[in-house]
Amino acid sequence: MRISKSSAQQIVEEIGKLVRQNINLMDETGCIVASNDPERIGNFHEGAYQIITRHLKELYITPELERAIPMVRRGINLPIEVDGQVEGVIGITGAYDEVISYGQIVKKMAEILIRERIILDAQRYDLRVRSRFLEDWILGEGLSSAQALSERGFAIGIDIRIPRRCLVLSVGHLERYTGTLEGQQFIERLEMAVSEFVARFQSSIILRNAARQIVLLPRRSTEELTEICRELTASIRAQFDTPLLVGIDGAAEDIHAAYLQANRAWRAASHSKETIVSYETLSTELLLDHIPRKVKAEYLRKLYPGCSAAQLREFTVLLEAYFAAEGSLNAAADAMFIHKNTLQYRLKRLAEISGLDVRKPSNAPALYMAVLFFRDLENEEELLL
Repeated sequence: MRISKSSAQQIVEEIGKLVRQNINLMDETGCIVASNDPERIGNFHEGAYQIITRHLKELYITPELERAIPMVRRGINLPIEVDGQVEGVIGITGAYDEVISYGQIVKKMAEILIRERIILDAQRYDLRVRSRFLEDWILGEGLSSAQALSERGFAIGIDIRIPRRCLVLSVGHLERYTGTLEGQQFIERLEMAVSEFVARFQSSIILRNAARQIVLLPRRSTEELTEICRELTASIRAQFDTPLLVGIDGAAEDIHAAYLQANRAWRAASHSKETIVSYETLSTELLLDHIPRKVKAEYLRKLYPGCSAAQLREFTVLLEAYFAAEGSLNAAADAMFIHKNTLQYRLKRLAEISGLDVRKPSNAPALYMAVLFFRDLENEEELLL
């Protein structure tokens, strides 16, 4: 059977609710793969096997057959045919008069639902194949094996030879949404709106990764990309009343290198007054590429002794709001939806732990580097502990 057991069980339950009879679904070997009676799942069904091997149009299990054949019950059994192929057998338990009148209806329902699941499963498979390729190409080794990547891309309709630019984008204040179901649903709606906008551009590609969208567009100037991003962020603001953070690459020829540049710019946007940041405009952030990851982790451990990764994240969010507000306590408190006194208390607590007060110009650079280091390592929690 070309559908999963979970899909088969869902079909059985949907039909069972309508006909109010026990429904069994058997695969092409006669094995019961789904049933309203859990104890029957996995059992061999002789009636279904007879239908498949003898090419029967139907088989009713009479009381006599029920006694003579093990593991079957009285009821009608009908072959399920999809696109000219027998996918299995559906059985409806009950007396003949009870089941014969709607047996063909149930058969047709099962065939329609199975056909839909086959199509849906194929689409999901194609999506997984596409996503795996994009992860290997964009997040992996870039064009180090160009021939193999080109052949894989060609097989799924992606021409990697087309010159492209890379954007990384996400909803602003991402941490507010990732921890709840409502927040995840909000992100999904926003990403759908982004996808619809990006679909306007021929040969555009989107990869969803860690609550971000990585967008590839046919190559154009940074000025043109910035204008496109302004239009997109304005559209998202109008629809969802929330900022969209965008990082633009530095026009690297290698798509993996372009992604790293765009991702660096996107991280910078999270603690900047600007929601659209180009790699070409970065300064301090460029130092990160030359500092070993273990050194960054050691820096954070010394700055925040004894703190967990969750506490480091809280301090980072606090500092990002402060830096984005250019040191304005009122603006930072408003951005975090907290009272100014609460913000001051948290900054004081941060100063007690780190020994640095972000409100002092001489201390701010060290804490700014801590923000950059944490965002660079936040998905590698083992380094932070």
